[in-house]
Parts: sequence; C-alpha cells; structure tokens
Amino acid sequence: MHGEQSLALATGDFVLIPSGAAHEVTDERDTPATPVGELLASRQSASPWLMGFGKSGGAVTEMICAGFACAAQAVDPLLAFLPRVIHLRKCDTASLEPILVLAEREMRAGGAAADAVLARLAEIVVVEAVRAYVKTLAPGEAGWLGALHDPQISRVLLAIHQEPARRFTLAGLANLASMSRTSLATRFRALVGTSVHAYIARLRMITAAALLEDPTRPKLARVAAEVGYGSEAAFSRAFQREMGYAPTKLRPRLTTKAAS
Repeated sequence: MHGEQSLALATGDFVLIPSGAAHEVTDERDTPATPVGELLASRQSASPWLMGFGKSGGAVTEMICAGFACAAQAVDPLLAFLPRVIHLRKCDTASLEPILVLAEREMRAGGAAADAVLARLAEIVVVEAVRAYVKTLAPGEAGWLGALHDPQISRVLLAIHQEPARRFTLAGLANLASMSRTSLATRFRALVGTSVHAYIARLRMITAAALLEDPTRPKLARVAAEVGYGSEAAFSRAFQREMGYAPTKLRPRLTTKAAS
C-alpha cells in the first residue's frame, strides 16, 4: 500500500483492497516501487487483466489484476466496515482457486462474452475472499465480520443495515435477537467493538455521505430524512460530530456532477 503498509507477496497469494486505496508494487525492496496503474498502462501481456513486471533479464512476475466498481450509495456502508487490506496466503485460498482458474481462462481467451463472465466472477471472488479471511482470524479477532457468524448479533446487524433510518431501541433489537438488553449490549460491543447506538449512528452517517455524492439527491434535507433525521440542522450536527466535517463539504462535488 502506497505510503502506509508493505506486504511481501509469494506465489499464489491474494490481496483485496476494499477501500480502493492507491497501491504500488516492486520486485525487490531496494527497487523503486511503481504504481499499479502505470504497470497496467504499459503491461507486457496482451490481456487487459494480466500484468507482468520484473528487472530486465530477470524472471517475470505475472499478476492477475481486476477492479470492482459499484454504486457508492449501495455498497459504501458495507465497505466501510471491512479491513483496509485483506491478504490471503496460498494456503488460505482453497475456496478461491477454482474461481480464479476460471477467471484466468476467461482473461486469456478474451472474446465477446469474457467481460460479462468476469464481471460475475469478480462478485463471487469478493464474497469468497471475505469468507476465507474470516476463517484465518482467531476467535475474537474478526470484529464486525466475525459478528456476522453469530446468529443473534447477525440478525440485529441485518435489521440495522436494511433500515438505518429506523428509530431502533435497544429493547426492540434485544427482542429481535431473543436476548436481554444487557446481553445484547455486552455481546454486541464484544464482537463489533462499539455500542449498538454508536454503530447505528456511524452507519447512518456513512450512508448519508454516499447519498450526498449521488446527483439524484441534491437537497440536504432529503438526505437527512433518508437517514432518519427530522431536520437539516440536527442532521448536520450529527454528521459533523461523527465524520469530523460538515456535510456541506460534499456539496461542491455534488454540484459538479449534476452540472456535467
């Protein structure tokens, strides 16, 4: 990861960057790193999905690279709770191997249907990578992802994500999970790492940030209503408190998109 984290990759390793953060690669630690975008632009392979690099005269490392794009307002709230980087060693990618083998075959073959097939495979790869990652974590380390494996807490998380604007109460959620309020509050914090109400507040603001970038929802009051606030002022205060900046900071980008 550019400027933040270095990963030593071996043959068969898999890396998923849910945040889409900029990243670069190098063949050795003493070789200047190159942004992946530049390598893709000057790739040695004829396939748009395959990338090779290495020192002149040395062995060529070939990587299968792909991006995954989707509607921000639909997915950002989920991506925000995933790890910044998911790194799987070859020994942990058994469930991914058949999918990646098929993907590589489609990449090399090309043709009219290849892009459609690869788009569907990309969705499956993301899901399987997250599943495989959770299995590598020790009990108690999985955080939000691990909470999805708890039948009672996952029921609560599903309800919150389906209706983030709903006025949830701890009693109502505890009833949904067939737990006492104290048990729900304790287990939720232990698994997710925060309280139920703090989680709901965070999810609402992440959802709001994505909605503010959607040109079909240009009015702040409408976004406020969609995440459960009755007034623009109350929403703006909550957004500032949770995100650290005012929601109006996203407005210039919204205006540009709507005018283009």
